Amino acid sequence: MKVIGITGGIGSGKSTVVGMLRALGWIVYSSDETAKLLMDTDPTLQAELLEAFGPDVIRDGRVERAVLAARVFGPGEQQKHDLATLNRLVHPRVIQHHLDLLEQHDAEGTELVAIESALLFEVGLEDGFDYVILVDADPEIRIQRVMERSGLTREHVEARMREQMSPEEKRGLADFVIENNGTLEQLQRATEAIASIVALMPELDVS
Repeated sequence: MKVIGITGGIGSGKSTVVGMLRALGWIVYSSDETAKLLMDTDPTLQAELLEAFGPDVIRDGRVERAVLAARVFGPGEQQKHDLATLNRLVHPRVIQHHLDLLEQHDAEGTELVAIESALLFEVGLEDGFDYVILVDADPEIRIQRVMERSGLTREHVEARMREQMSPEEKRGLADFVIENNGTLEQLQRATEAIASIVALMPELDVS
């Protein structure tokens, strides 16, 4: 079974690419979606989040994402500390959840599964994939996209971008790059082209 990694910085459009790949028939698991699921359903994780961040982060059994994001994203040292704490609590559970899913798919004879993770390179997961696809866009385009969709200030968006590995470093590590500086139609064509190439690539021994 080929296991494909999909990554990209904030505002790059990787979620849009994931949607396009799913429409092409790919099985794609999103680390962000999995993290949200686990934070809303894992009582042990919720207890740890309450202990780390206080009672305001959970309401009616679900994580208050806006409250948590305000705590962990930003230029301050306390926010950096809180982000590291959040990652320490959530990331290992997300990884284990995906490993369990991959084991299940492998046993079922699934030919290809992809995992989307914004921090794939940052946490050193690249060696666990046959191939890694990077979705990238010019920095100013990424900033404008995030500001428009989230209402965050430029300062907050740039702070989040600084918390991730630079696009140049990611390009040096990725096997394929999808450029997302143009229209949705151009992105669709690029995604379909990469999907076709990946389908033809041999499965590697990454165990």
